[in-house]
Amino acid sequence: MNSRMGERGNQIMRIRVLEKNTAEQIAAGEVIENPASVVKELVENALDAGATIIEVELENGGKSLISVTDNGHGISAPDLPLAFQRFATSKLTLLEDLDHLSSLGFRGEALPSIAAIAQVQVTSRTKDAISGSLIALKGGDVVEQGEAGAPYGTRVEVRSLFYNTPGRLKFLRADAVESARISALLSELSLAHPGTAFTLKSGRRTLFSSTGDGKLLHAIGSLYGTETAEAMVKLKGSDKESGCSLSGYTSAPHLTRSSRRWITLAVNGRLIKNPVIVNALERAYSDLLPRQRHPLAALFLSVPPEKIDVNVHPAKIEIRFQEPETIKSLVYRTARLALQREHKLPDWPDRRPLSVNEGVSSPAAAGRDWQETRLFDQTAPYESSTVRKRDLGKIVFQPQAETAAAEGSDHQTGRLRLIGQYLQSYLVVQKDDRLLLIDQHAAHERINYHQLQLTENSVKQEERVQLTMPMTLNLPATWRSEMPRLLPLLGETGFGLEPLGEDSYVIRSVPFMMRRDIESSQLYDLLESLVTADYDSESDYRDTILKTIACHRSVKAKQALTREEMEQLLELWENTPSSEYCPHGRPTVISFDRAQLEKGFHRRGATSES
Repeated sequence: MNSRMGERGNQIMRIRVLEKNTAEQIAAGEVIENPASVVKELVENALDAGATIIEVELENGGKSLISVTDNGHGISAPDLPLAFQRFATSKLTLLEDLDHLSSLGFRGEALPSIAAIAQVQVTSRTKDAISGSLIALKGGDVVEQGEAGAPYGTRVEVRSLFYNTPGRLKFLRADAVESARISALLSELSLAHPGTAFTLKSGRRTLFSSTGDGKLLHAIGSLYGTETAEAMVKLKGSDKESGCSLSGYTSAPHLTRSSRRWITLAVNGRLIKNPVIVNALERAYSDLLPRQRHPLAALFLSVPPEKIDVNVHPAKIEIRFQEPETIKSLVYRTARLALQREHKLPDWPDRRPLSVNEGVSSPAAAGRDWQETRLFDQTAPYESSTVRKRDLGKIVFQPQAETAAAEGSDHQTGRLRLIGQYLQSYLVVQKDDRLLLIDQHAAHERINYHQLQLTENSVKQEERVQLTMPMTLNLPATWRSEMPRLLPLLGETGFGLEPLGEDSYVIRSVPFMMRRDIESSQLYDLLESLVTADYDSESDYRDTILKTIACHRSVKAKQALTREEMEQLLELWENTPSSEYCPHGRPTVISFDRAQLEKGFHRRGATSES
């Protein structure tokens, strides 16, 4: 380093203290990232105030208005202005107090940070006060203060979030996405605090509510449905030496989800993210979880405050454990014993194939559905005269005479020539002097997806299949606001869903290409991907549905194919546009040219060399 540090060109930049507004807005950016950050800070304050009822109201996904009302002990009139001074807090006094912290908030940054980037009004009344108090701020400056009529508790209204920081405002997502973030947050908080009744409203609509009766299983049922609640396994364990304990619920092995977002973790009532704990939970399932599937769980750890460090990140979702191995062992042992003790049979509807009326499909649809007659038959793999049964799963070679004859004609025409199937997952193919490895599932996905696109993203009535036994799906309450918008799109692509109460839907029909062996869990995953997506147009949502249909009806990896099926797949793949990639962007083929192979075998590349 030298004296010219901080120089731009030939000009030395002088060190100066930032002005108050700039410094406050920078600091606020560490705490407040989006409307959900505001809701989290305000709700945690309400919980610290002993609230048993918390109501959240939104407008425009929280961009125009966030209102949080609670029935907690309130803020006294003298303390109300202090609440908006940075590092003013009632949660601790000395640094040593962090070792015994029992509250969710403690920094004294939330309200000042929010006030610095929004217009804020707080009305509060303590139980011993005759009237309430009011304070209003804009950009961190007090614009109004005085008495106000108010019930016991506190109401915080945050308007025009990021109005004075347009750089932050433009990075906010669509209203529906911001609302979904808040809904997901309150869902997890309702699990972490089942004794508090939460309500979330957007305009005149109620997006989410919980009973607050103190029973965690009831909270799970209100969020995810009674069928999900019935499939949960209770967890209860402790480590006497460390003073740590674990409680909560995790799903039986047959009830899974496609992502880990359904696992809620809380330590001493604080929501956290911790991959170590999640891994310990999933390890308890051993081989009971299908590949790329995850449990639904609500885990709550009680840890002596002096054994954790919550002062790690401004968002307070990361903590450090003094004894991480103890926590990992506690989670693993408790979950493992519970699953062994209360293992439920996998006859849950989530895993039950839907029955369909095979006679409903039209001849036109049946004729176009080419793979019905061949590629979905569970037939034995092709076996040549030179390969015995135990070798299946390795490359299957053609007889030499057939190979020689085919090689001569293929070299002239440039068409694909099938060599065999490798690991019952990849087709080994020659084209001219190149060797191709083709992922059979990805290739078939591209073919199916292209066929669906040719229908112009609409499915005729005769091309959908009516279920002989309609299936009911219980969906999370947090999806409630998105479903009315998605139902028409699902209907256009062949899914017949009808509302059955607020959070339940009956499935009466599915697309023709999904008529066999479809499980309600697959439909659940499709809806999850649509609800959590942030697309700009309906065509993007429709495209996701088509990709799901294409994936479902494609041959799978490790599925043995006859030679006729492999050749049929190759012919269709070769004539499909954009065949080099599957609809999700993965490559369908890897190519090796002759020079690469000869280099690998230390050959000189002479075509006449034997």
